[in-house]
Amino acid sequence: MRDVLLRGLLPGPGLRVLFVRAGDLSRMARMLHGLAPTSAVIFGEALAAGLLLGALQKDRTRVNLSLEVDGPISGLLVDADAEGNVRGRVRQPAVHFPGDPSVGPRAALGGSGTLSVLRDLGAGEFYRGSVEFVPGTLTENLRRYFAASEQVGSALDVRVLPVGTEPLGEVAGLLVQRLPEGDAGALEQVRQRLAGGALGEVLALRLPAAETVRRVVGPELQVLAELEVSYTCACSRERAVNAVTALGLEGIRSVLEHERELVIDCEFCRKRYVIPEEELRTIARALSARGGGAMA
Repeated sequence: MRDVLLRGLLPGPGLRVLFVRAGDLSRMARMLHGLAPTSAVIFGEALAAGLLLGALQKDRTRVNLSLEVDGPISGLLVDADAEGNVRGRVRQPAVHFPGDPSVGPRAALGGSGTLSVLRDLGAGEFYRGSVEFVPGTLTENLRRYFAASEQVGSALDVRVLPVGTEPLGEVAGLLVQRLPEGDAGALEQVRQRLAGGALGEVLALRLPAAETVRRVVGPELQVLAELEVSYTCACSRERAVNAVTALGLEGIRSVLEHERELVIDCEFCRKRYVIPEEELRTIARALSARGGGAMA
């Protein structure tokens, strides 16, 4: 099944519906970062959650989902936009707890920490909402974030289901929110269905996105849009050069003295950028001319 983000509406009860399927991109991210199974499951869950959060953004803005925990995985970061692009990183990629796949992620996350969501509001403004991480899954803690920070009635579930020996067989998430005049009782019914495992049961049927959502929220779903989602990194050589410039004249001099070249690895997509000695000297001369210093 292809990776998609579905935007929909339940017009009768006044509920907004967002659904994302992210299995292919999660499996690609697992290979890209060399993730062990437990780390991969948590990261897949975070990527799907990040895409749902990104879908709440206005055009050309981004959202960051970050996790700092005392468990073996230590933390992660997911960056997503409103167009269905997502990327991220896991602090400890080699974490794995064999056995019951529903137990390992909880052990890897530990019992305390902080879950934060940083929203780009546009025009250079940002809003950060945070909740204390308590023992449980990422999704369980994200529900607490929505209850505490979003001030919009929400029902959320994100599922990562194994298929055969593949731990990331199905990766999907569903977010339903009450519109200003929406029916709180209808939202609570959806919340109870999700709590009862409805999303996981329907995902096992491997149906198209719209039919999957209708099986969970009801046949009256109106699909407003459906777009592909992807694991996409915005890094570039130009940005790498800008990072070199940010080192300043003394920083570049130190690199030239000890390394002769600078290697920058993107933590999101593992792409490597090599800035050779002559280019470093060119950047340094430009900084020197700007600041009046001397550069040999």
